[in-house]
Amino acid sequence: METNSELLDKENLTRVIGEYPTEPGNQSPGPYLLLSGGIHGNEPSGVLAIQRVFRKLRKVKPSLKGKIVGVAGNIVALKKGVRLIDQDLNRVCTLANEQQLKSGELPDFHEASEFRELMLIIEKLENEAHNRAFHFMDLHTTSSNTAPYISVNCSESSFDFAKQMPLPVVKGIEKYIPGHFDHYQTLKGHIGFTMEAGQHDDPKSADYHEAAIWMVLVNAGMLEKSAIPYEDYYQLLDNASPTNENFEVIYRQEISEDHYFRMDPGYANFTKINQGQRLATLDGETIVSRAQGRVFLPLYQTQGSDGFFIVKQA
Repeated sequence: METNSELLDKENLTRVIGEYPTEPGNQSPGPYLLLSGGIHGNEPSGVLAIQRVFRKLRKVKPSLKGKIVGVAGNIVALKKGVRLIDQDLNRVCTLANEQQLKSGELPDFHEASEFRELMLIIEKLENEAHNRAFHFMDLHTTSSNTAPYISVNCSESSFDFAKQMPLPVVKGIEKYIPGHFDHYQTLKGHIGFTMEAGQHDDPKSADYHEAAIWMVLVNAGMLEKSAIPYEDYYQLLDNASPTNENFEVIYRQEISEDHYFRMDPGYANFTKINQGQRLATLDGETIVSRAQGRVFLPLYQTQGSDGFFIVKQA
């Protein structure tokens, strides 16, 4: 079976993956939904899932309220199959950088130009949407094998929206690492979340992402349940994760560029841990858990500044 990286058509990748409906005259009043995949270039699953959804929309032509738009994130990194080029795109999406870009100043790192293009697309959609609800869904995967889950900023409307999904929901990560693309959109007043669907190259990740997109279209009031096999998608996600509990981030293990971090083997998302339990090494020194809870986003790849997080039940 081909991996997600092998399935991605890197040569023909474009910023806007699709829009539906395609003609303004065919649009019915309703919310807007922005889907984003590949904010990290080694995470093709979201792009593949968005492409699938638009192929089906164009083929079936269901009645849709509002408008759905899908975009690819770090185009150059996606084509190279690497997480980032100069800086992590999912750390530079801040209001301060937005103002700098609007002033005509382009910071001296590649991801600034990627963020600028995404920013302009959002502005265009905001102008189209006027006072309609604006939802978003940012699609990600992880370096380790893990069950799907949702990450949401500390926004009650987004938290409530995320809890409609049959997946565990983790809130509050923006307190530790601001600059996420989803945090930027939350600060703009949009409602939505990030969905992590599993390991980067696992084909099931694209299946989970696609199922979640269809469910979000229904949950946002854009599509009738009867238009899709909603229960099949629900069961697929419900069976994919060991828990549907809600969690909050309480600790982040930071890694600086000159440090060597190694996560101990065997940890997956939501693995229960005790205070004092060994988790990793940093420059050869043992790191133990500072609290009882569960491991979140253990790092098993070479690029990244977050070794792991600890979450507790919210």
